[in-house]
Amino acid sequence: MKPVHAGIIEPGHFHFAVAGEPVIYLQLRLFYTHKGVEKRFETVPLNHGIFLAESVSGDTSFGHGLAYCLALERAAGVEAAAHARLARVILLELERIYNHTADIGAIATDVGFVIANSHATRLREQMLRLNEELTGSRLLRGLLQPGGLRRPIEAQRLAPVLEKLDSFGREFRGLLDLIENSDSTRDRLETTGTLPPAKARDLGIAGVAGRASGQHLDVRRDHPFDGYRQFQPRVPVFSEGDVLHRMRVRAEEVLDSLALIRAAAAELPEGPAESPLPEIAPGTTALSAVEGWRGEILHWIRMGENGRLDRCRIKDPSLNNWPALVEAIQGNIIPDFPVINKSFNLSYSGTDR
Repeated sequence: MKPVHAGIIEPGHFHFAVAGEPVIYLQLRLFYTHKGVEKRFETVPLNHGIFLAESVSGDTSFGHGLAYCLALERAAGVEAAAHARLARVILLELERIYNHTADIGAIATDVGFVIANSHATRLREQMLRLNEELTGSRLLRGLLQPGGLRRPIEAQRLAPVLEKLDSFGREFRGLLDLIENSDSTRDRLETTGTLPPAKARDLGIAGVAGRASGQHLDVRRDHPFDGYRQFQPRVPVFSEGDVLHRMRVRAEEVLDSLALIRAAAAELPEGPAESPLPEIAPGTTALSAVEGWRGEILHWIRMGENGRLDRCRIKDPSLNNWPALVEAIQGNIIPDFPVINKSFNLSYSGTDR
């Protein structure tokens, strides 16, 4: 019998070579979840493609949906309505907050700090309920469409959500204090699963994992889209590259996301939420980039005949980052694999479109 890391997750095969408990190397075998999503884009109307984009990786429905919409808008040569551009900032940051909060709790529970995970799970549930209160969907699905949003975010819906976010911020800081003040937790996370900056650069590691290993990259700042032209994020970067600092990147991003949401909400204009898309000529191509909560998401499209896509190519940040897990586990022990794996938290489904 071999060790089994059990969980309700998608399938991946991890083959370790060990000397006792220390890991010599790790081989990954992925691509068990192929659904043919990219091919299916060629068979549906453009407005229906958003539902496919939202299903590429279930925990990044808004990030992938937004990348799809931006690609179509660039191909058409239009911008989303002013209301939608700022509302998209709010919604993308809400997605970042609930996922980062869940990951911080999961990292804590993988080193035995179950109380911290209980608090994080409660806070994540608060965020999911706020998502539903604001949009009608816990996972922010069904609101995006090419050219903007299907409906505007009304002020009477947004105001109570902002009040609850203030309370969330206070409780989230309490969660961070609880973890940082636990010496045993810090001992398990510090210097565990280290990915050196030079290795992260050579592998092209994106997002949270890259910023924890010295990669000063963020699409929202470097290639701003929608409302990020007005409100650029603060980008936390560390050079240590271990589990502790991947968690700290998440923590600082949550706090910055709260500030970005308040700033965007203060400037959110009234008016229509959608700009109509003109007909796009066959053969037109466009590339979009979005900083999802894991990292950089790319969608490339080429228009075909009859107002449908001829090709849609998708890159989830997980595709970049699986090689980082292979490097980070080396020299660590088998019992630390779950927390190292969780500190990257990569998407099987996003890798295999």
